[in-house]
Amino acid sequence: MANGYTTGYNQFSYCDDPDDAIIDESFMPMELRGKKWKTERALGEGSYFKVYLVTNDDGLKYAMRWNRKEDRSIAENKENEERQMETALFMKNNLKNALQLNEVIGHHPNIVRLIGFRKVNLSTQRIMEYVDGGDLHDFIEASYSQRNRQMGIRKVRSLFSDLLKAVKHIHGLCIAHMDIKNYNKRETFSETAMITSADLGNLKLTDFDEAIYFEPGKKMRCPVYATTAYAAPETFNREYRPDCADIWACGIVL
Repeated sequence: MANGYTTGYNQFSYCDDPDDAIIDESFMPMELRGKKWKTERALGEGSYFKVYLVTNDDGLKYAMRWNRKEDRSIAENKENEERQMETALFMKNNLKNALQLNEVIGHHPNIVRLIGFRKVNLSTQRIMEYVDGGDLHDFIEASYSQRNRQMGIRKVRSLFSDLLKAVKHIHGLCIAHMDIKNYNKRETFSETAMITSADLGNLKLTDFDEAIYFEPGKKMRCPVYATTAYAAPETFNREYRPDCADIWACGIVL
């Protein structure tokens, strides 16, 4: 795969893996290691990452989240080998924890599956299940707000029911999402499809970066809910039930 890429906080472009890239696929499933990946198009971006539709040499589609921030464990700690090793171990443990959480969650029709991670030079790629409808916020904007239309009750009920099914599943495993909002749920119908009463689409919850384990029925020390516009009042006291905070956020989404 020819060509290169550049990364930075204010500047970010992406091409396929450079010929001389150092690639670590130890956090990928065995059947996906050694594959060639082709970027098809950009899907969206966050503060520190961009998401692309990619295909491998089997023709299968995935979403690839490419972090804007590089692994600074080498670049910033060249003179301090101990600090370099500590930072690298911390980042490695983060990847392990994400995969372990994904394994606990398992397969659910309303949750986007995490496939694995690739390290390309100093950057990290997160490979996820691809769903083709964009995020819920963009869908509402394009299909309703910009057309001065209201979403029908049946459509609202269907999408909100999907969200609650996902939340019920993770709460049953004593996992709180901690960042439920319009921007981290994706529609699974096509971007160009007409949404009719016969095809209501399907909502999937994604982005478990802030997720934590909790003990049922008990308050615990937690950070303020990740996106404050969706935060329940008690979360600002830093001691609350994280599962209840998720339910509040669901109400804000509705």
